[in-house]
Amino acid sequence: CRDYDWACAGATHAAPVGPEVLRVATVINRAANTRIRPVLDMDQYATAERWSLPTKRGGDCEDYALFKKLELIKAGVSPDRLLMAAVLDRQSNVHAVLVLRTAMGDYVLDNLTNRVLLWNQTGYVFLRMQDPAQPARWVGSYVKAGSGLSS
Repeated sequence: CRDYDWACAGATHAAPVGPEVLRVATVINRAANTRIRPVLDMDQYATAERWSLPTKRGGDCEDYALFKKLELIKAGVSPDRLLMAAVLDRQSNVHAVLVLRTAMGDYVLDNLTNRVLLWNQTGYVFLRMQDPAQPARWVGSYVKAGSGLSS
């Protein structure tokens, strides 16, 4: 939030998010995954963790997610519909993804797949996510995808 105020912006409009936005999100997800080269923060910044937009060298998972959030905001999606989330991936590694809240459910944009999936289809354990009411805050969830909870 300090470096990118748009990453913690609230609602800019109340328009419902439907299938057309999901198509745009799929295009943005695939383009970012194809264009951005994976590189660890340690290799790029000599630090274990740094949340930033990808550089010419590339980026790691949260860099991909920030880039996708920015591109979706540019495409007209209200920032409060785009929430950064920390998850445990299928190998129990901490991983960052972007959650797109739509009228059809919450979808995940992920640098590990070009498919944009409903959160409960990812196989991830959701640890925490930006609070939609106050995006500068994070809330813990500890919910395993596929646990039978509704989106």
